[in-house]
Amino acid sequence: MGSWLSEQQVKFVFRVTQERYIQQESHEIHLSELGLLSGSGFFIIEVKVTKQQGFGKFNLAGYWLRKYRGKVEDEGWYLLTNLTSSQEAIAAFKCRSGIEAMFKDCKTGGYNLEKGHTNNQRLPSLILLIAIAYSCAILQGLKIKNMEFKNMWVG
Repeated sequence: MGSWLSEQQVKFVFRVTQERYIQQESHEIHLSELGLLSGSGFFIIEVKVTKQQGFGKFNLAGYWLRKYRGKVEDEGWYLLTNLTSSQEAIAAFKCRSGIEAMFKDCKTGGYNLEKGHTNNQRLPSLILLIAIAYSCAILQGLKIKNMEFKNMWVG
């Protein structure tokens, strides 16, 4: 997929598991052996990456968010990309979190789109209704968040 996207001149970032291998010089290295620790990162340019056989050349960003407010993530990110810097790849991948949360909300997190059992005529109406409800929920959440922020400075 990555090779095809590169041929189409499409920029991409894929998260891959640490079960992948990279080839450096003449030997294979398991991603888990790269020593990614909490609060650290790396960026390797034009490394050969594979799950089993057949290598493709990509850039590889490793990133593990540092401990924040007493919470530490379970594992770091290994990002396969054709972007040119670690910062660019991480920023692009972080954009996914909001989208994934929205998809979860629409599918199983309350709106239950998949359980709607709609037909082709009713589906657009249901999606529109969910979009309106979701937008209202987001706006209400922002309003509450702004009220809390203002109260911090007033009190």
